[in-house]
Amino acid sequence: MKFTTLSALALVCALTGCFHAVETAPPKTVEITGDDDMKFNVTSFAVAPGQKVTLTLKNIGELPKEAMSHNWVLLEQGTDAARLVQTGVGHPESDYIPSDRSVYVLAKTKLVGPGESDTITFTAPLNPGLYEYICTFPDHYPRGMKGIMTVRP
Repeated sequence: MKFTTLSALALVCALTGCFHAVETAPPKTVEITGDDDMKFNVTSFAVAPGQKVTLTLKNIGELPKEAMSHNWVLLEQGTDAARLVQTGVGHPESDYIPSDRSVYVLAKTKLVGPGESDTITFTAPLNPGLYEYICTFPDHYPRGMKGIMTVRP
């Protein structure tokens, strides 16, 4: 029987346990509210690369849905959020996210009106860094409805 270097290494690793399962962080739960002042109550949070995240967005405002809906949209690193929001104004049918810009969206809730909420589950990106999240309802992002999700090991 002939062993190659690779098969010998695999045998040694199998016997000594040098193969380790990738450890992932336990799931993270994040609860965010949006209000009539066009602000998120949570403007930053951290996750581990590849961590499962369950996020709930609740609209605690009182203004009608047509005037003050909120969503939570996580963007790919380097996305020009202002441009995405600007080009999305004419697209209420897609939660103010134009179809040609949806490739920059990593996760999102639906638009919620007063007293409504939406819960999503997604996997955090593997690349460490800062990921901006925004509300795409017209005029909310420029008024400060945004935050940062930090991915760090």
